[in-house]
Amino acid sequence: MIYQVEIKEIDWIDQDGQEADVCFKLGDSTFWAFCHPCRFEKGATVDLELTFLESEDISFDTFFSYNTNKEMKIVPFDDDRTSYYCYGRILSVNPVVIDCGDIQFDYGEFTSDERVVGEYVYFVITRLDLDMIP
Repeated sequence: MIYQVEIKEIDWIDQDGQEADVCFKLGDSTFWAFCHPCRFEKGATVDLELTFLESEDISFDTFFSYNTNKEMKIVPFDDDRTSYYCYGRILSVNPVVIDCGDIQFDYGEFTSDERVVGEYVYFVITRLDLDMIP
């Protein structure tokens, strides 16, 4: 998915290596994500793609059963600003697309079973990543 966002802040991890945590505004929400190579400028409005590294600690059962309140939201970790608890609803398969409110994630092709469309799910992002669209 391509999103148009405003870059709010850049916190350089390694400026020479172009690695940074980037704060961006999407709609009414702000998020932090890791970026490499980072060529963004604070205050710029840019098109970007969001990808993620997922926690391997979530079981298949938890993925499908933990979102009992049928929520669509992204909740940041208290101690790691690029990590998030994600609550969403499956929109499609091949690939699996999950709507978490502000962001829709391409979750890959772990199933082609159309019966999961509409299911509410839970997963954990250990690092949200962003890439500039050329």
